[in-house]
Amino acid sequence: FFADVELAWVQAVLTEKSVAGDIVRLVFDRDGQEYVFEATTDEVSRGAKELPPLCNPPVLEGIDDLTSLSHLNEPAVLHNLQVRYGMHNIYTYSGIVLVALNPFAHVPLYSQDTLEAYAGRMRGELEPHLFAISEDAFQGMVRDKRNQTIIVSGESGAGKTMSAKHIMRYFASAHEGTANSGEASERVGISRVEEMILATNPVLESFGNAKTTRNDNSSRFGKFLEIRFSERHTIEAAYIRTYLLERSRLVYQPATERNYHVFYQLLQSAANVGGERLGLINSEGVPLTWRDFAYTAQCGDIPGVDDAVEFRATGEALATIGVDRAQQSQVHAVLAALLHVGNIAIGGGSERIGATIEAESEVACDFAVSLLQIDGALFRKWLLKRQIVTRSEKIVSNMTRAQALVVRDSVAKFIYSHLFDWIVRTINGSLLGEDGGERMAVVEAASFIGVLDIYGFEHFEVNSFEQFCINYANEKLQQNFNRHVFKLEQEEYQREQLRDWTFVDFQDNQPCIDLIEGKPLGILSLLDEESRLQQGSDATFAEKLIKQFSNTDLAPSKFFGKPRFSNAAFTIRHYAHSVEYAADGFIDKNKDTVPDEIQNVLKASGDSLVRAILGGDPMIEINRLSVRAARKPTLGAVFKHSLAQLMETIEATDSHYIRCIKPNEQKAAWMFDAPMVLAQLRACGVLETIRISCAGYPSRVALPEFIRRYGVLAAADLQINGHQHSELQIGDLAALATRILDAAFADDRGRFQVGLTKVFFRAGMLALIEKLRVERLNQAATAIQRLVRGSQQRIKWKRLRKATLRIQRSARGFLARKQFMAERRRRAAVKIQALCRGALARGRARDRRTAVVRLQTVVRGYLARLWYRAERRSRAALLLQSLARRYLARRRAKREIYVITRLQARFRGRTARRELRRLREEARSAAHFQDVTYKLEGKLMVLTRQLD
Repeated sequence: FFADVELAWVQAVLTEKSVAGDIVRLVFDRDGQEYVFEATTDEVSRGAKELPPLCNPPVLEGIDDLTSLSHLNEPAVLHNLQVRYGMHNIYTYSGIVLVALNPFAHVPLYSQDTLEAYAGRMRGELEPHLFAISEDAFQGMVRDKRNQTIIVSGESGAGKTMSAKHIMRYFASAHEGTANSGEASERVGISRVEEMILATNPVLESFGNAKTTRNDNSSRFGKFLEIRFSERHTIEAAYIRTYLLERSRLVYQPATERNYHVFYQLLQSAANVGGERLGLINSEGVPLTWRDFAYTAQCGDIPGVDDAVEFRATGEALATIGVDRAQQSQVHAVLAALLHVGNIAIGGGSERIGATIEAESEVACDFAVSLLQIDGALFRKWLLKRQIVTRSEKIVSNMTRAQALVVRDSVAKFIYSHLFDWIVRTINGSLLGEDGGERMAVVEAASFIGVLDIYGFEHFEVNSFEQFCINYANEKLQQNFNRHVFKLEQEEYQREQLRDWTFVDFQDNQPCIDLIEGKPLGILSLLDEESRLQQGSDATFAEKLIKQFSNTDLAPSKFFGKPRFSNAAFTIRHYAHSVEYAADGFIDKNKDTVPDEIQNVLKASGDSLVRAILGGDPMIEINRLSVRAARKPTLGAVFKHSLAQLMETIEATDSHYIRCIKPNEQKAAWMFDAPMVLAQLRACGVLETIRISCAGYPSRVALPEFIRRYGVLAAADLQINGHQHSELQIGDLAALATRILDAAFADDRGRFQVGLTKVFFRAGMLALIEKLRVERLNQAATAIQRLVRGSQQRIKWKRLRKATLRIQRSARGFLARKQFMAERRRRAAVKIQALCRGALARGRARDRRTAVVRLQTVVRGYLARLWYRAERRSRAALLLQSLARRYLARRRAKREIYVITRLQARFRGRTARRELRRLREEARSAAHFQDVTYKLEGKLMVLTRQLD
């Protein structure tokens, strides 16, 4: 059994059961832990409480088709997916739906060998794979002559974009060798159209994908690729339709999200594309980064992604689809201009003062004007002012700072959305050939397969107009899925008068769609009405919605809700989840208008690319829907019309569904969050698909086609003539089909039913009967081949025997003569060899002796010369040594004499100087005494005279 523990199902073993009065008690054990279930019999009978669901036997764990489980319930389906995911099997069938869980890791499932293995194989022969769905669609197109559509859906981050890329690669590579009958097995290079189809992926991802909180490569637009095949089932053209590019992302992103990839790629490669000219390298030669621009400053690099490498890949892809280097340079200039537009800072205050461009942002404004090649004065004027046209005059007034900022961002969004549309038109022109363009878009192809990659259901903390349109598209797709899998199935069972099937209820979301698109009081209608009013505002729009849909008994009103604490928001109960939308910004985003004055300035650009991208307005096609031809349709009306066209295309084709599941919110590899997966399984209708697949018959074949194709299974009993059964009545055809099925499945009649015009099969039975047909045809072909080859081999053997005898006779005579001549030659050769060998041996002996003597002479002479040179060296060394020693001895003797002489001279000089000083001192002393004596004598004489 499965036990429910905190919203997660775990397997447990029933260990105890008891019924006490009207209370049922069940005890389960899992690894020593007990889980208890208690309920009254009345609660169980009324369905208030359900008994724990049964587990499937171990042999069915990890089975590749959920409809093959013995016990079908939510925990069993979830457990089977978890087991397969743990085994790194990310694909599982669920009836007609392929469930794909994102591994968030590289898996070796998309190699060329794997792709070729699925080519030509029927669904169910190999493991579940999106290549099997692609091949099923291709075979349905070839076999049934009907167009096909593959719808890839799921929430953001579930892997839709990568799945669509692999599907496109499959169609471009798997059957390129089938163009020439008889040469299908020979591999040939892919065609130019197929190469361009593959090249559209990096281009559209670069310009239309961005990093979000849930996905590093989230598609911010919807894409329907129509791959057109010729009558020989080779790709001859393709056409791409896009839906609702998220324009607001250009000017605003949440904190952890990025702008479109192409801006970061351009900044990383600024040095290679003339960054100085584009203003992406400053005056010091340093490249600017994403932090330097307002439109990219929220978030930068993505781990594991090199934007410079991606930019080169984008450039190569653009060249492949026909955008040459000159046009690529113009595209780079437009992208750089948008970055500079975002850096234009608006100042000013009230409407009386008027908004102004800040002085520090004049450089950014100059770069934007220069790159767009427009009139700078007019651009600055109409960026800050507005013109009101009356019957008699034109009034120019100032705008406030907030209004100018809105105009600035609207200009950026206007240019980028038209650039994106121009790229799509260029791609379509290349994919449709030299005569491409919109004219070829409406030409009916022999057959086509469409691949729809559209945004998944979105529910954020703050949901705006973009999320509203995205979830509206998902409501329509879910309705198509419901009608295809549930409603149309059961209606067809009734129409065909089948027996032994039960009515399966399903959730119809038509009231929710009526709430959104209903006329005249749907949300879109009220939004358009409010957008056309001069004084229309988001608050008034929210008030009208609340007044219109609150407290009414209409069916759509049940899907509308008013938040408890806000009057500027509203809630819609979608099929997957209730989403609260903030009405702020709905009016401006729905209008999505740029002042005519600025449009005229842009359209007068001197750049040919700017004029080209602004020349084709995708809204012109919708003008005829408006009441007045001059009124420009709103973005909501355009999206509604595009979505209606898409649904018409899908409903006119055979649909194949791939439901992508995001297994965890952390984007961790191979981590399975069971409650999150279960919620997505409920939302995308996988569980309901299992119910209808088990209760109904998902495969069917028209009676004439069934008899023509599978009559070989009972041809021996029925004697069906291919030219006669088409003239039989419907009743006769049903009887023939019944006899064929009885012959093929005598013991399993519950697996099929014959209706009025079709034969219906349970899941997997069509593949089984196709396998039986192939086996029967193979048996017949083998029998025919056996007889023909036997006859051919007998005739060939007789001819070979006769020719062999003749050849043997001639060969034996030839061999005998050849052998005789060979013996003669051998004997002559032996004699010649003996003579030659003797002469050669004697010659070799002489040569060896001569060589030895010569060698000895050379060696001895060499040794003598070596000895002589050594002797000369020895004598020369002795002579040098004697001369050197004598020289050294003399030099030492001279040195010693010189030193001794110097010492003696020094000593004698010092002694003489001492003696000289002594003598001088003595001389000085005697003279002094003599002077004193003379003075005394003089004084004495003076005194004597005086005395006398």
